[in-house]
Amino acid sequence: MKILFKNKTKYTTNAYNQFLNFHQSKFGFSYDTYTIIILILLVVCMFLQIKYRYWYLAIIFFLVIVGFIYYRFFYPVKEVSNEVHSEKFEKEKEFTFVFFDNSFEIRDKIYREKSYYNKLKHVYETKDFFYLYTDKNHAYILDKSGFINCTSTDFRNFIKKKCFFKYKYLDKSSFARPFLYFLIFFTLI
Repeated sequence: MKILFKNKTKYTTNAYNQFLNFHQSKFGFSYDTYTIIILILLVVCMFLQIKYRYWYLAIIFFLVIVGFIYYRFFYPVKEVSNEVHSEKFEKEKEFTFVFFDNSFEIRDKIYREKSYYNKLKHVYETKDFFYLYTDKNHAYILDKSGFINCTSTDFRNFIKKKCFFKYKYLDKSSFARPFLYFLIFFTLI
């Protein structure tokens, strides 16, 4: 297979923090809105059970609320903390991303994983990075200055063709959109 693009990216805590800021600005509003709506519904259900003196159901709803709060607030913090303290960020591992016509590989000294473009959920480009999302919370981070045999513009054109409906370029002004949605939502209420 012919190598089309090659990128070397060092996974630093600074790069990960930039990814977290991007992820929060992109998906934080919908995550928070969903969380608030579900919590309100669960609390209303719990109070209705208390009002009609169904104590066992009230206790069950209370336990569900506690579990939901843990899952939505504390579990993500724990997951991020584990990731920051993982070997790849503490030792600032360097990964090589090799792109072929139908697939790409992620490599380091002992690790090699193959993936396909159709498995990517989203591809976002910012000023400094490409984020290739594998699911709603995890992404490969590609430093735009890390391309070896091409430029980031060449890669942008390539990945746009491979992931046409999944690709988006986001600059700082588009990060403010969730805040605008927030204002519109509460204005309508």
